[in-house]
Amino acid sequence: MADKITGNILVIDDDESILRLLSKFLKSEGHKVVTFTNGNSALEFFKNEKFDLVITDMYMPDLDGLDIIRNIKDIDQNTPIIVLTAAGSITNVVQSLKLGAFNYMAKPVNINEVREIIQKAFLTSATNRQQKNFYAFLQSAVSVFKIKSAVEHLEEISYYLNNMLVFYGFSSNWQVQLAFTEAFTNAVCHGNNSSPDKFVLCEIAFSKDEVKISIEDEGAGFKAPDLKTYKLNDDIYAGSGRGIFLINSYMDSVEFNEKGNKITMSKKRD
Repeated sequence: MADKITGNILVIDDDESILRLLSKFLKSEGHKVVTFTNGNSALEFFKNEKFDLVITDMYMPDLDGLDIIRNIKDIDQNTPIIVLTAAGSITNVVQSLKLGAFNYMAKPVNINEVREIIQKAFLTSATNRQQKNFYAFLQSAVSVFKIKSAVEHLEEISYYLNNMLVFYGFSSNWQVQLAFTEAFTNAVCHGNNSSPDKFVLCEIAFSKDEVKISIEDEGAGFKAPDLKTYKLNDDIYAGSGRGIFLINSYMDSVEFNEKGNKITMSKKRD
């Protein structure tokens, strides 16, 4: 295993026994540790100190884990956050990951899991810092795929897209991924009518400021909706065109070609 990375860790939990356990273990691993039982006090302290990692409980009386994540990301977008949650409590875990948490750990905590997840968080954070220096040189990077019209290929192209989003430092990965999933599925199932003899053309282009994705099917096209006055809470397409509704909500710009068989969408770097 590579040399262990150590850092300054903030731990927030209203259960003092959990704080004692984590503090003792983390210090034995060589980390510096600050603990708080109160979320508001922890956030005030975080504003004035530099931490390499935050571990927070999901359920606390003053601020819950989701509030903690939102506030920390407002202060420092790059600080990795690990969420502690009761076993089997998955709903808020999903929401916490969408808000930008790095990972989660179920209670009662497994010390070996704590060690492994923390090291992954530090390694990812270090890689991201290195990549940020690399972004400054990026002018454009374009990949074009001609994919057989089958939904099972979605996993492969999504894996590629996710890796590139991480590599080029886009923090809104899940939004881009969900928009891509909807657009690709629409192209296969509605544009090409799931015909195995047709293809979907995907172009993924990264620049210094944005990622732009175009997806074109070989179908007859359709009359695209006017998105110029479209609003986030406008659900006029939520029934018949759920994919368009979601894509337009997640991406910064969405356009269709005149024929209606090609969608081009972009997302600015956060």
